[in-house]
Amino acid sequence: MVRWPIRLKLIVGLCVVVGMMLILMGGSIFGLHAFHMSNLALTDQLRELGASKDLIEAVFRLHPPRDGSEPERQAAIAAAEATRESLTAYFQELKQNTLRGNRANSGVDELGLSFLMDDGLATVINTLRTEGPTVEPALHGTAHFVARHPDAPPQLGPVTDLASRVERLKHLAMLLPKELHEDFFEILTVSKTQYQASRAIVWTSALMVLGMLCGLMALFQRWVLNPVRLLQRGVRRVARGSFDYKIDLRSGDEMQDLAAAFNEMTARISMTYADLEQQVQERSRQLVRSERLAGVGFLAAGVAHEINNPLASIAFCSEALENRLDARPGPPDDPDRMVAANYLKMIQEEAFRCKSITEKLLDFARCGDIKRERADLPSLIQGVVDMIRHIGKYRGKTIAFHPKEAVLAHVDGQEIKQVVLNLAVNALESMDAGGTLRIEARYDRGMAEIGFADDGCGMEPEVLENIFEPFYTRRRDGKGTGLGLSITHRIVNQHHGEITAASAGPGKGSTFKVRLPIHPSEKDDAVRETSATADAHAA
Repeated sequence: MVRWPIRLKLIVGLCVVVGMMLILMGGSIFGLHAFHMSNLALTDQLRELGASKDLIEAVFRLHPPRDGSEPERQAAIAAAEATRESLTAYFQELKQNTLRGNRANSGVDELGLSFLMDDGLATVINTLRTEGPTVEPALHGTAHFVARHPDAPPQLGPVTDLASRVERLKHLAMLLPKELHEDFFEILTVSKTQYQASRAIVWTSALMVLGMLCGLMALFQRWVLNPVRLLQRGVRRVARGSFDYKIDLRSGDEMQDLAAAFNEMTARISMTYADLEQQVQERSRQLVRSERLAGVGFLAAGVAHEINNPLASIAFCSEALENRLDARPGPPDDPDRMVAANYLKMIQEEAFRCKSITEKLLDFARCGDIKRERADLPSLIQGVVDMIRHIGKYRGKTIAFHPKEAVLAHVDGQEIKQVVLNLAVNALESMDAGGTLRIEARYDRGMAEIGFADDGCGMEPEVLENIFEPFYTRRRDGKGTGLGLSITHRIVNQHHGEITAASAGPGKGSTFKVRLPIHPSEKDDAVRETSATADAHAA
């Protein structure tokens, strides 16, 4: 998938907007320019029309002298001069319009009429001033105008009648509005053509801009609104606790990267939540277990104390009876004698077994202060391993312990030796001949960790759930009291450590991990301060 960063998408959107503005601006400029040119042409044509009106009025004020008197002649000459000035003004307007290019045509027709009228006025003025007949000269453009306008008065030959010349000027002046009307019509035709072109351009521009606007909105919907909506939906789902919700966004930009980061964050939150839930459950089980152990320990202390005396009396009496039986005369192979001796021996063994159980109960109930100091765990473990290797019933089983480094922890050495002994013995008891127990010591996440991994009978989930409960045992020989792991759990808790058990299932071995602090904890400092304060008050 081709990636389009957001900045590139913004540039594309900006280019589309600029294109829309340019198209609208171009259409508007073209329309305004066409309107402006039409307006200029009409304005200039109106000025020319105004000048022609003044010229026509001046021409129609011309008249030959009625009585031939000097005042009449001077008045006629003044009127002719005024008409010539009007003709000059009209000629200037015509020239400026032609030079500016605001006319619909070249203005040749109006120019020809101007030349003819100028020729006629010159003849009239000369006639009035000389009071004699004058032959009218032919000026430039006259022949062209006569060729284009057959209805114009004849210009060839001498004209001696002043009244006829004036009438001819009036006739020429009447031809000027026709030419101007044709110019107006041509200007309107051009304006109409420009208007139609402008309208087509404006409509085309509007449709193009509308299409570009729709495309831009579709891109905005796809590139911005949809990703933001998906991210908002994902945040709301996660806020309601759906940590397994994934945002499926394939926009090919930073929004997709943000969605991927959000999915990774929710995955980590889900893992953290599951881990915290598991830790809460484990802490709850440990709390319940600790409360049970405390109650059992309190009860065990009283029971052990009350049972020890009767057990001692039973053992003493059975031993005294056995001595009296041995001292009594009679054959040694007497059946009754042998049965009595066996029963007395069994009574002594069971009494001592009960005494051993009561001693363990006392050990379990004993929660005295422990003396912690920095100890090398591999040395403690090695001492326990060397002792176990000399026990005959474990000689067919292997203990693999190869320390790689010194692991120091703040512990009570004797208590930790008992922990190692209990866990190692339980592991060896769960294995058949040829089995291997692997022990390792290392640092892990700021604590010292001792691991015990065996390839014994393994454990079921139910056993793992209750493995540290007092009097709970699943030993294969059925001789366990169920107190060894409970005592181990109590010792580790007193050290502010952790102990966990794991197994892949029956027949797949078990793993125990003991984590111990490597530095004195704040709880130890608080206990020492409390003890010192109590000793000071006692003193």
